[in-house]
Amino acid sequence: MYDIYSLVDHGQLIFIAVGLLLSWTSATARWFLISYAVVIVLNLASYPISSQWNTHYYLFQASINIVFMLPIVYRRNLAIYIYEKTSIDFYKQIYDNQKLSAQECMIALIFVMAIFVNLMTWTEVLAYKHSLISNAYFKLYFRDNIILCVQLVLCACLLTYALKAQSRDITTEEAN
Repeated sequence: MYDIYSLVDHGQLIFIAVGLLLSWTSATARWFLISYAVVIVLNLASYPISSQWNTHYYLFQASINIVFMLPIVYRRNLAIYIYEKTSIDFYKQIYDNQKLSAQECMIALIFVMAIFVNLMTWTEVLAYKHSLISNAYFKLYFRDNIILCVQLVLCACLLTYALKAQSRDITTEEAN
């Protein structure tokens, strides 16, 4: 059963790659998906260390979930910052055309839910560690399955974002 969790963790990169193939002509989609790929790689690279933390692993995961929200919130500002430093037109184009999409809002909502689940699990583990409760019921029976569902919905949102990239770009060009 634990293999499915690992498969979904690593499967996000496959969805990013497919999304990049589907939306390569859209600069904003490329920037969004590449930004997410960087965060996913950092998450996967830190997993061997953080998984050894028995108590504070869930607090770390909540922190990582906050980092996953950064590409939604700051990538436009990062694009203009990079443009000002390098004068590469790609980043100016992203800054000019980037608009918040429904998929990005859903991704942010998904991560808010994941933050809540991880903080709740961390609180429960702390209570169990200090003998305030006799069983970490939520951690043992619900948390992993909820996070699995969160990751599957995230993959679907990333794919939907990539599929709708062209129509978003056309709408943005018509508005400008």
